[in-house]
Amino acid sequence: MSVSIYFAVASTLSSADATSTFFAKMLAGQFRDAASVAAARAEREQGGAAPNYASLQNYADVQLVLGCYEDAEEIYRRAKKSIRSEHGTMRAALSRNAGWQALFQSHLSTALKCFKRVDDDADASPGLRLESLVGSVLVLFQLGRLDGVRSRLELLSEMAREAADSRWRRLAEVLRADLLAQYRMRSSAQLADHIYWHSAILELRAADLCEASPPLPEDTPTIAALARRADYLNHLLALSRGSHAGLTQIDAHLRWSQSAGLDDYHRELRLEVALAALAGSASNVADTMLRMFGDGAMHGNQHAHWYLEYLYCQSKMRQQQGRLQDHSQMYARYALMSIKHVRADSVAMPTAPAERAAAPADDISARLPGKYRRAYRYLIEHLERPDLSVREVANHIGVTERALQAAFKANLGYSPSQLIRSRRMEHIRDELLADDTHASSVLQVANRWGVQHRSTLLNGYRKLYNEAPSETLSR
Repeated sequence: MSVSIYFAVASTLSSADATSTFFAKMLAGQFRDAASVAAARAEREQGGAAPNYASLQNYADVQLVLGCYEDAEEIYRRAKKSIRSEHGTMRAALSRNAGWQALFQSHLSTALKCFKRVDDDADASPGLRLESLVGSVLVLFQLGRLDGVRSRLELLSEMAREAADSRWRRLAEVLRADLLAQYRMRSSAQLADHIYWHSAILELRAADLCEASPPLPEDTPTIAALARRADYLNHLLALSRGSHAGLTQIDAHLRWSQSAGLDDYHRELRLEVALAALAGSASNVADTMLRMFGDGAMHGNQHAHWYLEYLYCQSKMRQQQGRLQDHSQMYARYALMSIKHVRADSVAMPTAPAERAAAPADDISARLPGKYRRAYRYLIEHLERPDLSVREVANHIGVTERALQAAFKANLGYSPSQLIRSRRMEHIRDELLADDTHASSVLQVANRWGVQHRSTLLNGYRKLYNEAPSETLSR
């Protein structure tokens, strides 16, 4: 599913001047023209006393859409130096930039954490919060966590209805339609052996993504880039059902993606079309889509998620062509990689804050005054971050470190730092005692809960439980 298109629209709605040429070009899908406009504006302002953050961010955003990751990173760095806003606003903006860069480069765990930080940040603007929800939906879809996708999509739709610009609602609707199309295509009988996706599909029903939403206001502006994607999805679904009537329109969308400079999006499209063709038993169409990748793709140099889908399409195409021995070998390779892939995702983010269920109220939070309960919740939700600090927790609720320390001491009898250390050790112990943890080393488990150094782990763990972590693991 496309990251490029949804990021282009969400970032434009969130941060671009709605009266600007850049805004119009981005929503029209004219990304190269938008890049020229943004470059000219950013360079003009560089000659002045103070470069404008918004202009530099727009310029970096469109470079990211076009796949120019190194250029985007450099421009984001320039934008950071130009920030003149409050510290809280700056923190949200930088988390947003880091999240999208990580997503485009398939660092999914990092992206999800960054988007969660934006969502949790009281200083984040409504636009940044909406952007973070779009990003979270895209990350969780790639991970196959469809239940998390649904919950965030519902929140996105709710927030979009309250947004001043009704185009956010159109974005939410197209994104929902996209997810439903991907779900229906992957749940077809012909693709029942796509084991990676079927394990996720079983957790969700199509009805879960079809909840009726209020109709859009009649005067809601159209978004050409999204309309183009929605039209393509209709033809893609038809292809997955065996109809070839929309192949001309699909080919037109493929050609547009190339002319627009969206090389990564073009690669994603070809895999989507191949998958839809295989669902509709059109192996010749799938062969045409995959042929452009050549033998180079077989070496697996691409990101694991893309390569997993590619391997499956190749194996399925051989099966439908009657090349059963080739299919068997390719499918075995795909199945093995699926298992490794699921394990890798679990190790990378087994308790990702965006997916962790909210902890029930406990006697600790009940003993704190209302404002400090928020600090406690924030602390608990971010335990896995090694850089979590008492200062950050205090800033989150708008108090000084001294006030936070005093409130925790007076009501709980210990400091926030002591609570962080003890809760981390509790979670580490829970994982070490779990039946399925033995594939991980003790330090890997500790790293997942923000404990980076072996000495910190050993000293803190032994102080609480009077034994070493390795002794717990060996039980």
